[in-house]
Parts: sequence; C-alpha cells; structure tokens
Amino acid sequence: MRGRGAGYALAALCAAVFVSGLDQTVVVTVLPQVITDLRIPITRLDDAAWIVTAYLVGYTAAMPLLGRIADVYGYRRVLLASCGLFAAGSLWAATAGDLWSLVAARAVQAVGGGGLVPVALAAAVAARGGARRVVALGIVSGAAEAGAVLGPLYGAGVLDVASWRWVFWLNLPLVAVVVALASTTTDAVAGALGRVEWVGGALAGLALVSLTIGLSGKRLTDRPWLLAAAALLALTLAAREARARQPLLPRALFRNAGLGSAAGANLALGGALIVALAEVPLFGVVVLGRSPTAAALMLVRFTALIPVGALLGGVIASRLSPALVGAAGMTASAAGFLLLSRWDGHIAEPRLTVDLALAGIGFGVVLAPLAASALAAAGRGNEASAAAALTIARMLGMTIGLAALTTWGLETFGRRTAGLSLPLRAVDESEAAYQAELDRYRDAVHGAAVFVFDRIFVVAAILSLLTALMCTALRGERGRTGA
Repeated sequence: MRGRGAGYALAALCAAVFVSGLDQTVVVTVLPQVITDLRIPITRLDDAAWIVTAYLVGYTAAMPLLGRIADVYGYRRVLLASCGLFAAGSLWAATAGDLWSLVAARAVQAVGGGGLVPVALAAAVAARGGARRVVALGIVSGAAEAGAVLGPLYGAGVLDVASWRWVFWLNLPLVAVVVALASTTTDAVAGALGRVEWVGGALAGLALVSLTIGLSGKRLTDRPWLLAAAALLALTLAAREARARQPLLPRALFRNAGLGSAAGANLALGGALIVALAEVPLFGVVVLGRSPTAAALMLVRFTALIPVGALLGGVIASRLSPALVGAAGMTASAAGFLLLSRWDGHIAEPRLTVDLALAGIGFGVVLAPLAASALAAAGRGNEASAAAALTIARMLGMTIGLAALTTWGLETFGRRTAGLSLPLRAVDESEAAYQAELDRYRDAVHGAAVFVFDRIFVVAAILSLLTALMCTALRGERGRTGA
C-alpha cells in the first residue's frame, strides 16, 4: 500500500490501538464511582478489583489465538471482528446493573482489545515498506501508549460532566470511526495461507488465564493450584505444539535470535515498567505525603514521555541499528531508575521531573526496535502471531514483577519495622518528650519505607540494563526469516 491510502490505513490502526489503550487505564479513575453506584459493600471491595483484573486476563488470554487467526484469515477481518467485540463489551458495560455483569463485560471488551494490538502492529508492517516500517511501528506503538497515558485523565474528564457509564457509551462512536477507516483502507488479506491451531490457542489462553489470576490473585491460598494448573497447561501446550503440523508459531522461530531477544527484552521491560507504574505514586503518598491525585500526577512525568519516545525511537531506528537504538533507550531508563533510587523525603523540582522523564523516555524509544525485530524474524504470514507473543511477554513481565515486588516489599518493610511500636504517652510524660518519641517512631517508619522504595528502584534499573543487554541481539530486515 502506498501514498495517501497507506496514511489512512496507519490512521485507522493508530485509532484502534489508542481506543484499546484508553480502556486499559480509564477504569482506574471511575472505579470509586462504580463502587458507589453499584452499591458494592466495603466487605466486597476485593471483588471490585475484578473490574480491572478481568480486562487484564481477557486481554492477555485472547492474543495467541487472535494473532494466528489474523495471520491466516486477514488483518482487516480480525480488526473489524475485534472492534465488534470491543463495542459489544462496551455496550454491556454501559448498561451493567451489577458487579459481575460489569466484570463479564470488561472481559468481552478485553478480548476485542487484545486482538487490536497485534493486528495493528502486523498491519503497520504490511502497509509500509523498507525503513518506513520501523517508523510506522513507532507511530502505532506511540498511539497505544498515548491511549494508556490519557486514560485516567479522560475518565476524570467524563466524570466531570456525566456518570461513569458514559466512559463506555463513548466507546461506541470511537469504534465506529475506527471501523469506517479500517473498512476502506487496511489490507483485506494476510501475507500467507495456513490453518489455525485452535486447540493450541485455547491451551495457551487457559494457561495465561491461570498464570495471570494466580499471580495477581488476592487470596494466597488460591495461588498454588492456579500456578500448578498454568504449569500443566503450558507443558500440555508444549507437547502438542512439538507435534503440530502448523503450530501457533513456527518452531524455527523459537531459535531465532531476533524474536527470542525481543520477547526476552519485553519480559524484563514489563518487570521494570510495573515498578514505575506502581511504586512512583505510592512513593508520593507514603514518603512525600501527597494526596492520591497529586501522587498520580507525579507519574504523568514518567508516562507522558513514553509515546514521545516511541515516535523518536521509530524515526531513529529507521536510520540506525534497532539494536543500538533499543539498547541506548533502556540504558537511559536504567540511569533514570538509579537516580530514583537516591530519592528521599526531600526530593523536589526540577530533579523529580528530570529523573522521571529520563526513566520514561527509554521505555518509549525501545518499542519500535523490539517490534521491528520480532516481526522481521517472524516472516510473512506470522507477523500478528509474533506481535501477540511480544505483547504477552510484556504483560507477563508486569504481572510477575508486581507479584514478586509486592511480596518482597511488604516482607522487607515488615521485617525492618518489626521492632517498632507506636509510642503511648505515659501519665507523667511531658508533651515535648512524648512528641520527640513520636517523631523518632515516624522517622523510623519513614526510613524503612524509603529503604524499600530505593531497593525496588535499583531492581528496576537492573531489569532495564538486562533489557538493554538483550536489545543488542535485535535484528532488522536482514534478520528476516521466511514463514
């Protein structure tokens, strides 16, 4: 596809992933009003978390199968079908009368959203040729990240003038625009013929569901059997794919350095990314004493640079080695996290913004090189499947990272504060003496919190450097493998 048609196609793809990214994060802002409106009691607040978890699970689980379906039956068909599912889920969510109806609607939404991202990346490659493919990947990746960044702000804006239900009602005209653009501009056929490995796709989806819920579940007693189920399903999938005539991904790709390094880098990147998303706002509340809203705005200094970095990464990687660009981007992020690890309760502007911006921009810069390497390695007819594998690796890295860091952080904080007890004022103790004792207690708790945050930021720096190291094995068009 060339000229104006390619530009319109790219606009359609950007609109699709932008809407998908928007709904990943918009619910964070509207969740309190949802809880109130649906009359969810305080004893069931853990159940309300499923409104978020259902989207994560559906989004991840649908990708392996939808990626392969797109490679076989065509990008346009799957893009339009995914839009249909996303719209149906949005309609259901807008009219949901109870918690579990909303959870189910979010899962349907997520299946549609999970199909949009890999298809959009693969279609971007098909729409552009040569070095322009990397630029297109940067643009599409930037649009997806922009949607995720703007989601909470968009939700807040909707709540200013309407109820939370309008967050979902407004998806319908947005999806209609995507459908109108995609129906006339995106390629109708994929790069190669083949067949869909339905059973393998179902096994992969079930394994991802079990793993995601097992790692993110609130009740620790549920985790062992869910993780065991995930391991059993993964082993069954591996055995089946080893014998399948047309597996979800050609077996040769698992030995390809371009795809393997990109997936490994995305796994480590996900672990580093979740540190910033979870710990920066928490640092603002716990250490700096800011309100939840002000702490969330701290994070914007990090996330706002990701779409900017994605655009820059696509342009630069079209001229330089993707390996060099990706490694440089994640090295910058590692430096940013090391600066964050030196934060204490006195951190202030402009250093706060500079440190967060440095950490954030690298996460954007690396996106186009990673996608270009993975899709070049996949070869014609496997691009959407490779894009799905890449996205799944990132989501798993985030899920595993959040579970591990939460467990370690709470354990370490508890250990460092185990000998502390809130001082009680004695009958004959003066106000000044009691206040001094109370200040020492607060300083000790504050110091324990800073210690934990600083060590977690160091872990994020190490993961960023590991990502940079794996980026050195990325390949461009020359590393492309046939299907």
